[in-house]
Parts: sequence; C-alpha cells; structure tokens
Amino acid sequence: MIASFRRSKGRRRADQPQKKPRSSSRWGGLLRRIIASGRLPAFLLSVGLAVIAFGFLFSQDFVVRTIIVQGNTLALADSIVTTSNALDQQIFRIDTQAVARRIAALPAVASVEVSAELPDHLIIRVHERAPVIIWKTGDQAMLVDQHGWVLAKADDQTLPRVLQTDGDSPVVGSRIEPEVIQALLAVNQRLGLQLMTLEYDHTTGITAHVSDGHIVMLGAPDQIPVKLNVLDAAMAIQDQWHRLDLREPDRPAYK
Repeated sequence: MIASFRRSKGRRRADQPQKKPRSSSRWGGLLRRIIASGRLPAFLLSVGLAVIAFGFLFSQDFVVRTIIVQGNTLALADSIVTTSNALDQQIFRIDTQAVARRIAALPAVASVEVSAELPDHLIIRVHERAPVIIWKTGDQAMLVDQHGWVLAKADDQTLPRVLQTDGDSPVVGSRIEPEVIQALLAVNQRLGLQLMTLEYDHTTGITAHVSDGHIVMLGAPDQIPVKLNVLDAAMAIQDQWHRLDLREPDRPAYK
C-alpha cells in the first residue's frame, strides 16, 4: 500500500528555528540602554529641568506687573511706561534692549538702561538730555538742548532765553538748527548782563537788544566769533550809535 503525507500549510517543522519575539517598543529599548549606561539620573534630571523651564516661561507668576522709572524729569513716567510696551508681558521673554531702544526715541531721553527683576518688576533708568536754552514763541516756552532738540514744553528761569519773532512755535521732538543754538549761546555768554532780549527771525537771523536800548543785528549764525569781536569794539563807543548791523562783519554799519 502506498501512503501519502502532505504537510499542512501554516504548520512549522519541528526542526525549523523559531523567530525571537520583537521588543515591545523602541522606547523600551532606549530606556534599557540609558539604564545600562548609568545615565538614567542625568536623563531624568534633564526632563525635570525642561518641565520646570516650561513652567517658568508660561507661569502667570512671572508677568511684568510693576515698572519702576528712575532718572526722569522732563519725560513723563506714564509716557515711558506706555512706550516700553512691557506691562503684562512674560518677564523671561522681555527683550530689554528693544525696550530701551523704544524709550530712547522719546525727545527728552538721551539713553536708557532696562533690567528685569524677578518675579514681576522691570526697572527703567533714564538719562535725559540737558536743556540749555528756552525758546519762546508768543506764550509758548520750549526747552531746547545744545543739539537743537526740542525736549519739552516748559519754562526755566535759570536758562538763557530767545524770542522767535516769526512763524509757528517748534513742536516737541522737532529740531532747531544746532548752529543757531550754538550762536545764541555764544551771544548770551559774551554779552552777559548787558543783554536784555535775544531774538531770532528765520529771515533776518539773530538780533540782540542790549542795555540803554541799543540794537545789534547779528544775522545768520555764521562768523559769530568775528561778529562778537566787532561788537566788543563798538561797545566802547556805544554813545555814537543806536542800531549796529553786523550781518557783514567786515563792513559793519551803524546809525
């Protein structure tokens, strides 16, 4: 009798090697390697620090709630705080240099230092421009620095004054020609107590009213040292003139 035997599909021969079971997950393998290398504590520490850092960055406990402004006299604190745009911002995400640049753009501000203090304070230290002259137009008085920047609408009886006799008053943040400011300061310093009124007109330039009703027309701010030297000589004979025209200092005219 001939017998036949057919191996059923799917059955494994007894002598065929079996495949090893695959690991449960790649993470499990990674964890075993970390444990085997002895770096598990460092791994757990780094994870913990990442969680803590995330909590610090987004916690409502570290939001800017107080801004302290120091050193300001001309610039208003409210304006500085508004310009900083830092209130209610995450303190760890504040760009202090950007805040300083925004505040330094204010007319009265020369430079700024900004620092953050945990948990919710921002410190702004302002260094302001120094006014050197009062610029008056009608009843408007403006503080102006040596570079011609109009700093604020205010008056100061301790500073020299100039009266603008034509046109509109300059606005805060605008700039008067620095040469004009330097010329006015030089005239004020040279004449001292003899100076009664100092005027500026965009067309005729600088005019000084001195004691005893004498009028000196200095004109444009160029050649001011030369003009003042001629004026010194003329003051020795001021009884011979009432109006002195020094707009062309090499050809002074008087009457």
